[in-house]
Amino acid sequence: MTIMFRYKSVKRPDGSFVKAPLVQVTFIGKASFDTVALIDSGADISAMPRETAEILGLNLKGELSNAYGIGGKVSSVQTTTTVRIRKGHEDYRLLLPVKVILDNYDFPILLGRSGFFDNFIITFDEQEEKVMLKKRFRK
Repeated sequence: MTIMFRYKSVKRPDGSFVKAPLVQVTFIGKASFDTVALIDSGADISAMPRETAEILGLNLKGELSNAYGIGGKVSSVQTTTTVRIRKGHEDYRLLLPVKVILDNYDFPILLGRSGFFDNFIITFDEQEEKVMLKKRFRK
């Protein structure tokens, strides 16, 4: 089946608003955390701020590396977490590789291609302002 989410308004740093493909998710680590995350086709891997990773109790002792994005270069560590996406009778849990951004940088949690896009057929409908996720089941 397909899960559909309507785009949500997001405030930009300049004070303007834009509609974006944000989805309701639960991140699960040593603790769990309900939030919205931005589906980002331009992100190679999912990313989250350090504060979120600390709330989840994720392991941040991995090898330090740089992450690159629209904001430039930031220091990060790669780890994994479980993400749960549910709506109606659809309920999926994925083990998700994630870069934790260690620098003080304000950004929404990003759901990137590795570990997320390869689990769903994703359709962005800009005109209707909605995103659809169809679970890809492995053979």
